[in-house]
Amino acid sequence: MGAEPTINLGLGDWLIILIYFALVIGIGISVSRKRLGFDDYFVAGRAVTSPLLVATLVSTFYGLGALFGTAEVGYMSGIVALFSFSLPFYLMFIIMAILSPKIHDRNPQARSMVDLMGETYGKGTRVLAALTSFFYSTNTMEIMGMGFIFSIFFHIPFGWGVVLGTVISLIYTFFGGLKADILSDLVQFCLMLVTLGIATFISWSSMGGVAGVWNGLAQFTQSDPSTYFHPLGGFLTLPLFLVYGTTSLAVLGDPAFFQRIFASASGKEIRRGFLLGIPMWLSFDLCVTLLGMMAAAATGMGIIAETHPDQGIIALLGHFLPPGLIGIFVAGLFATAMSTADSYFLVSGGNLVYDIYRPVFRPNLEEHKLTKYTRLGVLVSALISLVLVFYFGRIVGVWVFQASLIINSVLFPLYAALFYRGRKTRLAGMLSCGFGFVATILYYFLISTFGYYSTDWETYMLDLTIFGKTFTIWQEYNIFFILPLVVALYFIGNIISKEGKKCPAGMS
Repeated sequence: MGAEPTINLGLGDWLIILIYFALVIGIGISVSRKRLGFDDYFVAGRAVTSPLLVATLVSTFYGLGALFGTAEVGYMSGIVALFSFSLPFYLMFIIMAILSPKIHDRNPQARSMVDLMGETYGKGTRVLAALTSFFYSTNTMEIMGMGFIFSIFFHIPFGWGVVLGTVISLIYTFFGGLKADILSDLVQFCLMLVTLGIATFISWSSMGGVAGVWNGLAQFTQSDPSTYFHPLGGFLTLPLFLVYGTTSLAVLGDPAFFQRIFASASGKEIRRGFLLGIPMWLSFDLCVTLLGMMAAAATGMGIIAETHPDQGIIALLGHFLPPGLIGIFVAGLFATAMSTADSYFLVSGGNLVYDIYRPVFRPNLEEHKLTKYTRLGVLVSALISLVLVFYFGRIVGVWVFQASLIINSVLFPLYAALFYRGRKTRLAGMLSCGFGFVATILYYFLISTFGYYSTDWETYMLDLTIFGKTFTIWQEYNIFFILPLVVALYFIGNIISKEGKKCPAGMS
């Protein structure tokens, strides 16, 4: 759609960025000097309180995928990005605030979402849930985003930028575990908050407020820009809202959220963390949406050159921010990516070692070796994430696949294990989780292989002709097809299984 923005950094900008990198790496090294048991390394000693929980919950879930994705919708369609596309996620955050104390108290000794699945349905389902969590937690989106940042600001080839971003994110997580992760998240949270707040204020003032943005959007669209200020964007219907909103269900099974639930000092602390985090998520979405709209307006007015919609925010701030603040902005972009990447590297490393290797192959593995091996698992996760970056061409495609996988494979059997009072058998867990896992992978493979990418709707589609009538299937539709079958298979498994009323606890 346009050229990639080129922004040159001054000496002060470089200094700010280097200080940021040194600070987060220093946190990891400092924490690692203390002898860390596995509880310290993986769930931060189960002593995290609400101020730190707010910072780590918000910064972990608000990554570059959310930032650039929201900015792109703001650029193309306006405030619909905030009111309609982000709204389902706020609903899920509220649900998590309600349920998280009950989840915490369900098994205070659990360390992961997979623990809950394993103790209810046994080792087979535990492995399936761990594999689902692992693929969900691979950091493809964030390290892909860091590759773009290095390419745009440092003029480093994308591939090398991906590798460099991965290495930096790995250092403090590898050494310091969740403690270092959460402490660095506090720094990154503050940097994200300051960056977006300052950037929005300066850009809004420079554009001339509502009147200036309106005039710019009128020139950009060559028509009445009122749809940019309409909550539905002039095109969103209830069916489309449901389609776009389905992936928000992934919040309810997000492995990093469950890790923080078990790392919290109490159920009250994690509930407070979610509730206080909601206005922070909202403020981020508001700023990013407005910046996307302003980028479109600035393009229409000729202030910035036309670029790809998800890079408009970079071109806008590269034009309006003075030296020094550009450095803060770039550090804030890295903070947005790294605060998510470090968390999921740790989760996926734990999936390989704590959730699969130890219970299946080494059930008597000592705690200090568990910490050591989990560090190796973090490295393996990083390598797999790097490979996947070069397989997936688009960030949105990664998110839809990962969200669908966690929703279809884990969500129903997980919450049945937590709250369903009826019969819960190993067969039910294996059937539902296994079918969801395999069906989602097959569905995505078929859509991406035999379908096509729609630039209008920015998603993969497949046209099927049945009895002379053509139906268009979106990649997001998989949840409507697969999840009902997962629920049915769960109850079928309970009916035909010859086990007792309930799986005994401790079978993980």
